[in-house]
Amino acid sequence: MIEFTSTVARLVPLLALVAVVFLLRRLEPYLPSRRARRFVQRGLVPPIELLTAVSAAVWIFARLVDGRTTWVGFGWTVLFLALAWTARTAIEDFVAGALLRMEGGVERGRRLVTAGAAGRIARLGYRSLEIEADDGATIRLPWRNVARHPIRLGEGVAASRSHRFTITVPRTRPIERVLEEIPAAALVSPWASTTRLPEVRLQAETEQSYVLEVTAHSLDARFAPQIEADIRERMS
Repeated sequence: MIEFTSTVARLVPLLALVAVVFLLRRLEPYLPSRRARRFVQRGLVPPIELLTAVSAAVWIFARLVDGRTTWVGFGWTVLFLALAWTARTAIEDFVAGALLRMEGGVERGRRLVTAGAAGRIARLGYRSLEIEADDGATIRLPWRNVARHPIRLGEGVAASRSHRFTITVPRTRPIERVLEEIPAAALVSPWASTTRLPEVRLQAETEQSYVLEVTAHSLDARFAPQIEADIRERMS
């Protein structure tokens, strides 16, 4: 019972670190200022994640060899190293991601251009980052690939979030006019990005109506549905 209590007591700081990382990652997008968000994203979360990972590895290794004979401890050490070698790509991704974020620049909303991919950084994960390409597609890049290739980071000029939806327009309105009116309606919306024009594509047509696919771009993902609402209101 005493040994169990001691083990739990040693585990509490590790669990506390995990909880801190979890809360910081969830709360960071809601911080009031960009400076505070960048500080958390760059100066707090990556080092705490590295500390948590190292602490977890040390704690697990210590539990495996604690109180064992020399040969049993040696066997557990070999097994531990073998498992670490098996997971080396995941470890490399995790460490590379933490270091790149600590260096600064790689943050949500910025444009990133690297080998084989270009777009807006949409999410920073533990093993990879996701970027939203210019055509709206999502590309997932392992952190080790980003670290191994030169990257070019842009400012927020392309930091828009795409929102795709379909809209039905009566055939009584000329299609050429509709294709001009929808982008104009999107740009009038205060939530729309002025650096990327909306794309409109004829998806289908019936005897009574046209079905159009619209890809609009917003300055913030939270307001993308509002652009759709503004377009629908103006086209009704």
